[in-house]
Amino acid sequence: MTERALGELENRADIKRPTLPLWQNAVVILLTLTYLICELAFNSRLLDLVGSLSTPDDIHNMERYGRALTAIAAALLVFQLLLACNAWLKKRDIAFPAPWVAGMVFSLCLLTGVVTWQTVEWVIERQVAQSTGEFRQKSMLTQLYQHSLIDGHQTLAGIPLDDDGSQRETWTSPSGKAFLAMLPLLMSSVSRYHELLEREAAQNLRDSISVQEGGLLGYYKLWLAARAEIYQDYLGYNSDTRKNGLYHGVAIPARLDWETFFMLEPVQKRLREKLALPLQTRVQPEYPKEDALKQFALALQAPHLDYVLQQQLPRLQAALTSYGAGGANEKRGEDAARAVIVPPIALMFSLLGALTHLAKLLYLLLLPLSAALLSVAPWRPVRLLNRHPLIFPVLLICLLLGLCSVTNNSITASPAYQSLRHALQGAEVTITDTPASLSGGTLLRLIHTVSIGQSYSYPLNHALRQNVLLGFDFGYERPHE
Repeated sequence: MTERALGELENRADIKRPTLPLWQNAVVILLTLTYLICELAFNSRLLDLVGSLSTPDDIHNMERYGRALTAIAAALLVFQLLLACNAWLKKRDIAFPAPWVAGMVFSLCLLTGVVTWQTVEWVIERQVAQSTGEFRQKSMLTQLYQHSLIDGHQTLAGIPLDDDGSQRETWTSPSGKAFLAMLPLLMSSVSRYHELLEREAAQNLRDSISVQEGGLLGYYKLWLAARAEIYQDYLGYNSDTRKNGLYHGVAIPARLDWETFFMLEPVQKRLREKLALPLQTRVQPEYPKEDALKQFALALQAPHLDYVLQQQLPRLQAALTSYGAGGANEKRGEDAARAVIVPPIALMFSLLGALTHLAKLLYLLLLPLSAALLSVAPWRPVRLLNRHPLIFPVLLICLLLGLCSVTNNSITASPAYQSLRHALQGAEVTITDTPASLSGGTLLRLIHTVSIGQSYSYPLNHALRQNVLLGFDFGYERPHE
């Protein structure tokens, strides 16, 4: 083909070309790609959060990063639109000074980001503030149930078991984490699951207390530390040669041996205070280590857990009005509601932002590529792609979402999931006094699509976070990492 013919092809009016100049198009592509990497990495970290025993501070930190990324996503869309509008005006000989254009673009993008940040925060806080006392209490119960599933103390009937009889591997898998991200909202807001949560509340709370203390070994270390402190008291007492001594204001005989000193009631009282034990418990100076500390577990840990449970359970089962405005449990109820509401909303905004900007990135790449190909050869498929560059990105995303909605994994194919699906037909989702427009069945379909999608995307997202962002934790760091 001659040089003249090539020039004619390049200048053909029927070839659609990018609105933006080449350097601006490259900048938008680079910014979009950077955002996508951060968003996908955040998505993987969000699943790490819901698949572990997180705290209110962990959730709050992740919420801020999620809102920031959503604000950036909105600002990027406005950035591209403003550049395109400026390029369109230039083609019509309407030009503005470069500093004025730069200032306007920066100001509007900043305004868009701030408004988006505030809007997402308003959506979440409005739901939390208007949530009912029942939803807040059930959110606390659901968190305990979720934590019991994660740490292996509880199993969900109908979900496949691991070789050890637990479901830890299921709940630490990407699909399991995605399911757990939605499950608390589902169980807290649908009344038919409230009886289950109330029935398991005491055992789940007991298990949660044990896990927070590090289990049997953690409590054993606490006993060792308390015994060491008492031994230091004994050394000080033993150095006193007087007939009688004082131990925290109580007179005791002098020159007692270690075991006798340890079993004195003033000493036992201090040990019970340090180890949170009931009044009748007698703490021994030694416990055999054989048989996996079985004697220690029966003699000390079991009464300790029962004692703490008796103290905390009444507050958990307090009247629903106590979780409302001005109630004794208002703050705890709001934290629980936020922990249940934030992960699904953050996951939805994350997926929405990622899919939107993935479509935009493909559009930005396909338009100049198809124009370049048409400049060489007028292939019909390329011409169609050039004329309608959004067709392929939109069809690709719709295809992926469609496949995720009909494909099954070990969770969505399980009897437990099928039971959920049948039970939620027509069920109302109630967070505030007014039922949500989203039904239980619709929420479960979203869970299905997200769970399947995360099964495939999590390994890539996790690799991006570890290798491209150098393990950036987005405000959440697990203890073992």
